[in-house]
Amino acid sequence: MPDWESPQVIAKAAVVFSQITFTFLGVYLWELFTTCDFEWSLITGRRKFTWPLIFFFITRYCTLLALIGLVISLTLESRVNCHALYMFNSFTENMAILGASTSLMIRTITLWERRKYIVIPLVCLSLAHWGVLWGGNLLIDAAWDPIAKGCVILNLDAKLLQIAFFYTMAFDFTILVLTAVSLHRFSYSGTQFNLWTLLFRDGLAYFLVTFSSNAVPAILNVLQLNTVMNVVASVPAVTIAAIAACRLAIHLQSFRNRNTCICGAI
Repeated sequence: MPDWESPQVIAKAAVVFSQITFTFLGVYLWELFTTCDFEWSLITGRRKFTWPLIFFFITRYCTLLALIGLVISLTLESRVNCHALYMFNSFTENMAILGASTSLMIRTITLWERRKYIVIPLVCLSLAHWGVLWGGNLLIDAAWDPIAKGCVILNLDAKLLQIAFFYTMAFDFTILVLTAVSLHRFSYSGTQFNLWTLLFRDGLAYFLVTFSSNAVPAILNVLQLNTVMNVVASVPAVTIAAIAACRLAIHLQSFRNRNTCICGAI
């Protein structure tokens, strides 16, 4: 077993983290390029903008900003305000996670026809989710290290990171269960049934993808190997979750565009 706290192992982990970040920035830029027609269709009026898309854009572009911010933090050559940079990275990353979960929650509320006994608990859970992740923004601290010639994290609450990852997984699982129950409980026909099937199928795919990607950083945080290993899997988790959530929104909007009679609230 390697000594995870040794400087050599931490340095190797930092190199791996840097490579992962650059790789997923490339993956995400390719995702934006291949799906940019969605934004263009909104600009040209081929698709109608609906308010739930606010969370789509929060997820889509906060993920991009978070990846760019991480690349900047990994390629610094001169002194910067490390605290502000890491606060920015933390804020955009958490907003991407919140946007993805909130977007899926809105679809679930729509499936349940905005029934209060579903809306109220989900909104309360969502507010708690926002509170947990926003709390993490306030606790992170970093400073410039003239010897390492880079930013060094001074304070990172590993327990709060664990809570954030596991809460996100639990919240998404709750949404998935409610989505499955709604499809089983209500009967639909024709176009309406196809919409509900789409919501469930994509919702299931979203959950499986995000659960798997979030499980890795959550487990690493529990193991507490070192500071780099605590966050090394967070970049893939956020990026994959964002891609899955945005693909779900695009699929729903494409369906809505073909069947405008019943999808006005989606």
